[in-house]
Order: sequence, then structure tokens, then C-alpha cells
Amino acid sequence: RDAKKDAYWAHHDLFLLAYALWPTGFFRLSLPDEEDMEWFETNYPGWDAHYGKILREWKALGCEDPKSGFIPIQWLVQHGHQVYVDRVSQVPFCPTL
Repeated sequence: RDAKKDAYWAHHDLFLLAYALWPTGFFRLSLPDEEDMEWFETNYPGWDAHYGKILREWKALGCEDPKSGFIPIQWLVQHGHQVYVDRVSQVPFCPTL
């Protein structure tokens, strides 16, 4: 893998994982709206094709409504994205994102 590329996208992976984990914790995050997604794509070309695609699918599956029963972390695992927690920093990471 390309370490420079991984470092460039790492904070976006972390946001996606934080959002995926919110139903299991004591905090809540909002999905970025279309204006936010446009900003990310402008400032991080290629963002929308990867992260935007995932977030739009989550939104369509009811991610923003806790009553929907959709848990994003389950979606990640079902799509082959195993989530790990670094034992030193306690930060979640997903090498396959």
C-alpha cells in the first residue's frame, strides 16, 4: 500500500469510523449534507467517489434515524471492512477503507 496516500486520507477514514460507531457510544454525529460533501470534493478531489458514496448509501438506509435500526459498523463488517482499535492510541482504524 501507499503510505503517503493512506496518510492523506486517514482523517477521513477516522470520521467515517466515528460515524459508524456512534450508535454504540454516548455521542451523536450528523452526516455531512450536500453542501458539506461538495466542499470535501472541492478540497479533496476523489472524496465523493469513495466517502460520499458510502455516506449517501448510509443515509438512504436510514442511518440518521436511530429508529431505523441501521448500524453503520455492521454495514462496514458486512462489506468486508474489519475495524480495529489501536492498542496504544485507542483510535479505531480500518485498513481496507
